[in-house]
Amino acid sequence: MMKMLKAFVLIGMMLGLPKAFAQDASQDTVAIPLNPAIIHKTLPNGFSYYIQKNALPKDQIQFRMVIKAGSILETEQQRGFAHFLEHMAFNGSKHFPENQLVDYLQSIGVEFGSDLNAYTGYDETVYMLPLPNSKKETLDNGFYMLGDILNGLNLTTEDIDKERSIIHEEWRTTIGLSQRLKDAMYPLLYQGSRYLDRRPIGLMSVVMGKGNEEGIRQFYKDWYRPDLATLVVVGDLNPAEIEKRIIATFGPMTNPSPEKERKYYGVPDHDNTLVKIIQDKEITSTSIKVIHKYPKHEEKTLKDLRRSVVNLLYTYMVNQRLSDVAQSPNAPYMYAQSYSTSASGNKNRYISLATVKADKIIDGTKGLMRELQRIKQYGFTQAELDRKKEILRKDFESMALEENKQTSAQLTALITNHVISGEECSTLSFKKKFVDECLKTISLSDVQSLVEEFMHGEQANRVVLLTAPASATTPSKADLLTALDQVQKEKVTPFKDTVVDAPLMTTTPKGGEIAKEVYDKDLDVTHLTFANGVTVDLKPTEFKNNEIRFTSVRNGGYSKAAADNFDNASMAATFTNLGGLSNFSSMQLDRILSAKQVYLAPYIHRYTEGVSGFSSKEDFETLMKLTYLTYTAPRKDPAKFKQFIDNKKEYNRNSLNDPDSYFADQINKEMSQHDPRTETLLTPEQLDRLSLDKSFDFYKSRFNSAKGAHFIIVGSFDVNTIKPLLTTYLGGLPAGPVDASFNDEGIRPPKKGMSFDYPRNTVDKSKVVIRYTGDFPASQKDRVEMGLLGDILTIRLNQKLREEIGGVYSPYAAANVFKYPYTHYRMDIFFTCASANRDALVNAAVGQIKEMQKGISATNLDKVKKAALKDRKASLQMNGYWRKLLEDQWSRGESKVNFEQYNKDIQSVTAKDLQKMARKYLKANKHLEFTLSPNPEAIKK
Repeated sequence: MMKMLKAFVLIGMMLGLPKAFAQDASQDTVAIPLNPAIIHKTLPNGFSYYIQKNALPKDQIQFRMVIKAGSILETEQQRGFAHFLEHMAFNGSKHFPENQLVDYLQSIGVEFGSDLNAYTGYDETVYMLPLPNSKKETLDNGFYMLGDILNGLNLTTEDIDKERSIIHEEWRTTIGLSQRLKDAMYPLLYQGSRYLDRRPIGLMSVVMGKGNEEGIRQFYKDWYRPDLATLVVVGDLNPAEIEKRIIATFGPMTNPSPEKERKYYGVPDHDNTLVKIIQDKEITSTSIKVIHKYPKHEEKTLKDLRRSVVNLLYTYMVNQRLSDVAQSPNAPYMYAQSYSTSASGNKNRYISLATVKADKIIDGTKGLMRELQRIKQYGFTQAELDRKKEILRKDFESMALEENKQTSAQLTALITNHVISGEECSTLSFKKKFVDECLKTISLSDVQSLVEEFMHGEQANRVVLLTAPASATTPSKADLLTALDQVQKEKVTPFKDTVVDAPLMTTTPKGGEIAKEVYDKDLDVTHLTFANGVTVDLKPTEFKNNEIRFTSVRNGGYSKAAADNFDNASMAATFTNLGGLSNFSSMQLDRILSAKQVYLAPYIHRYTEGVSGFSSKEDFETLMKLTYLTYTAPRKDPAKFKQFIDNKKEYNRNSLNDPDSYFADQINKEMSQHDPRTETLLTPEQLDRLSLDKSFDFYKSRFNSAKGAHFIIVGSFDVNTIKPLLTTYLGGLPAGPVDASFNDEGIRPPKKGMSFDYPRNTVDKSKVVIRYTGDFPASQKDRVEMGLLGDILTIRLNQKLREEIGGVYSPYAAANVFKYPYTHYRMDIFFTCASANRDALVNAAVGQIKEMQKGISATNLDKVKKAALKDRKASLQMNGYWRKLLEDQWSRGESKVNFEQYNKDIQSVTAKDLQKMARKYLKANKHLEFTLSPNPEAIKK
């Protein structure tokens, strides 16, 4: 249970090393080595490329084209053209007129949006192209596309004018609270900088201004040029062949003459602290941010990398401190975090933030800064440093074990980050060794040097941002600054660490016996049945070297609760999880597990219950112990329960101020026809009625016995090696009587077509959900057909609503088939649009279904089949997918026959099959329409 994931801290701070690692003067000048498996060269025209051979996944190749030109280079008359060009790369070029590029890529299984994509930033534009195979024709077309991006876009006036409305609709998806927050914050974060007025999405007055297409073409001529372009190619490839193709495609290209200077812009200093209080009716919680802007530290030498290691340790420790305080009784804030992050321009940011109660803003602000001041005055303890060193050592050890299991997509992302921001790009084994050596020499004084840098408390280059709901009573700017000043002058007491020196378990369970063992050779799955009624599926894999995925499932869930105990039952796993296990509180348990690669938590869903988690090979026994204790020694903590309720009241009080949250809540209610057992956001009054004792009792009623629980274990283990542990901890679980079935409470959606409108948006934006639902067959073939039908509908929606009408940015359809509480389907259509166009676009979307009922395009069917087969092949190389596959197999009562038949089911689907399905399940006037629309009064204001 209970070890929080630490992955976010590791991203973007990875390390490289040469042969010598000791801290000495040589680190000041020794450059970080590039992964020797990477070929990196620059052509005479300045075009740069990186090539790395990698066989995971087999046959596939990843391309990234990085253009070091973004919105920062736009003139006042070009604001939005960098992003406009990104769109135009897919709308007509030398080798792919009009939309032929998207059509071709879909024909080989590449999906537009999820696979083929691009983005525009302030300083770069990046194009992403994954190829599903390395056949000559595929590679030829891949290089045609990439070459055209740099030197072959048609940019016809007709194509440009056609794309304007699509970009406008993309902009529409970004407006609302998010845009208002940026409008309020950016003048402080980017004061005096060009970045303030060059947001990548651009100005819609410029984007929609017909007759300015020559400005788009000029931006293309000025900045899409060889010396600002880098190509990254990673995959199951022949490096010599790829290099030959790169030279042939990009070598002859020339830079413009005269060549426009590529300037790099910074963010000016300011002497004072900038303060902004932002209140908005859609803000759902109150938070304070204190931000220090500081010069960027480049990662070029070993000295730079050692600093990054120190920063990792520092970030671990400061956030552990803040988390400990948040968990304490009468905590001054509900959540807090402190960290350094990169930003656009020449400055990074050190951010300290806290989520606080609306009536305790000053107390929360002081509480956050007081903990940072405590660190500044007294530093960290040696025990804290030693504990975090061990965590970091284990993290890099675990990462290094997966060196030969990295996918081409992962490696491509690392190289792309290296190109864009200069992040190191060394091997995982180098990183592990470098970190190991650094950890031997890093001292408390090294960490304290970062404390002094990040927590200097100076007024210059500081920004204070307070965001709160419109209803909150906020302090003044002067009050906030006074609070910060007062804390800096306080003499605080030293920190008292929580140290736990005790084993997780003191006695070993008696264990049980294996009553039955069956090996499925075709699936390579071992099925165990224990005498206590527990069953286990074991699927050893080689997809990762040190990853074990783990879950259990049993029917029941909070459908077994009485109607008047529904809220308590639905929160039972959450409340019990807060309490820790056995004799250990959640904080003590976190200390015990801190250096282990393990996580486990119980869950109680409406119709099922169980546990879910993961571990390394080394910590698998700990995972088993946590599982045993989760069933046999749950712990309730009244203080943690009270704190959770108090905080939840604060969170929930304004949650429905967010139009999207309100929309989702209303859809949920309508889909259950307002059944009182619907999961919705609890009001403060409902939260007050919750009972820890009743929740805990319901938890025990479901977990006092493991009889009927089905466990699934997938990953890097040997069956015979872990079998004794399974016998001890799973076979030893209690097996008293328990009802392992769920109750069908009769919750059903409306049977007739209905339309619901919720005028809550404060901008001209309508979000539309069109839903078809009803009973559905249980067969795998039917599920496959419904999934393919949804994929084809997505293609048609993009062709009609986006490309032809230009009324939306990214429409899509999603098909799902559910097992519980009855087998039913759901086909959803999603899009966002201008409110005035809503009815016409709904009619057009429904019209596409009518067209599919007349006939299914063989071309579209072939596209989605290839994409489905490609996705299935890739998914079968992931432990998480196998875990879910085996769980679904158990819940549906299916066997290996279904697994073996899956690809055949895809291949056998005909256009007539899907036409028939569209007629039967997507019937006219039988759908539900949900619209989150603008509030006319709010728009007027």
